[in-house]
Amino acid sequence: MNPRYDVCIIGGGAAGLACAASIDRGIRSCILEKNEILGRKILATGGGRCNLTNAGCPGAPATLDFFALRGLETYRDPEGRYYPYSQCAADVVRILADSIDKTYCDIMTSAEVSKLSRGKEGFLVEFGRAKGRGTREANTILADAVVIASGGKAGPQFGTTGDGYRLAKGLGHQVSRLYPILTGIECGDFSDLKGIRALGRVSLYRDGVKIGEEEGQIQFTADGISGICVFNLTPLIRAEDGERPADAMKRYQLSLDLAPDFTEDQVRSRRSAFGIVTGPLADRLDPERIKDWRLPVLGIKGWKEAQCTGGGVILDEIDPGTQESLLVPGLYLAGEILDAQGPCGGYNLQNAWETGIRAARAINERAINERAKNF
Repeated sequence: MNPRYDVCIIGGGAAGLACAASIDRGIRSCILEKNEILGRKILATGGGRCNLTNAGCPGAPATLDFFALRGLETYRDPEGRYYPYSQCAADVVRILADSIDKTYCDIMTSAEVSKLSRGKEGFLVEFGRAKGRGTREANTILADAVVIASGGKAGPQFGTTGDGYRLAKGLGHQVSRLYPILTGIECGDFSDLKGIRALGRVSLYRDGVKIGEEEGQIQFTADGISGICVFNLTPLIRAEDGERPADAMKRYQLSLDLAPDFTEDQVRSRRSAFGIVTGPLADRLDPERIKDWRLPVLGIKGWKEAQCTGGGVILDEIDPGTQESLLVPGLYLAGEILDAQGPCGGYNLQNAWETGIRAARAINERAINERAKNF
């Protein structure tokens, strides 16, 4: 006989853990996590410090309260980013895991979901679980509700390979085109500049029209540029439906202003760009180009380097107040699987915490209503 749960949470990352930690006592739940440990991707966020949220997020105060109630102290940096006071991402995972009521929640790691279907008895969840020496054991459980919180495709080295999209599609949901975002941009051979950093302004053009601009530290890589200001422009670089990515890239161009605090006249009067920018950059640029260095967009870095996924399950099919599917009652979707992305700086983790907690509250309300019916 298959084990039965009130709710099955697929994914033990940010959204899944926030959801599980918010489930009321007495609700029988389980977490199915593909990795050997919970929160593997959380451990890598914020350079191992975990940028929890940002002062620019409307839901930031509630998130900070959520963690404070569980004993995690935080601090805000000058840019509005919040981190655990210990500056240790592992502490965030531990706080969340310790907040889960293990009396009512079974946590199963190395558990990869292969199929999700819905029948008269509820949701049937089929998954394989590693048993050692390369063998896997097939398992099946039943659940009254399911939360898909399995993440996106960015960072496949952390186990996020887009499994949730397949599961959502199998239940009738639409998934918009997926593409890597918050990553570096490829511009050509920059091997002579690899490792160099410069403060500047980056503008993005499509078909000759400026569509975005960011300021900050630009980092030069062997084949292009990187840095937060660059990352935040990548969601704007995409192929249209039916357009080949290689053709789409030809429509985009970058402009670097490496002297944002100087006027055009001030830089033109200089004999060299050296003194504003470092030597290798000055060797590449004469003063006339230092405020408008045009670079082609040859591509953006792939899934392994990306911090987030562009696209996902379309929001029109989700109840924004509960995260419940409008197509499949009892199905909830939370976190990166949704077509909802923000810039670097804690915005995407905020979305994960927020949607996971929102789904849990809806499930708690559902359980209360069921008990009232049976009273």
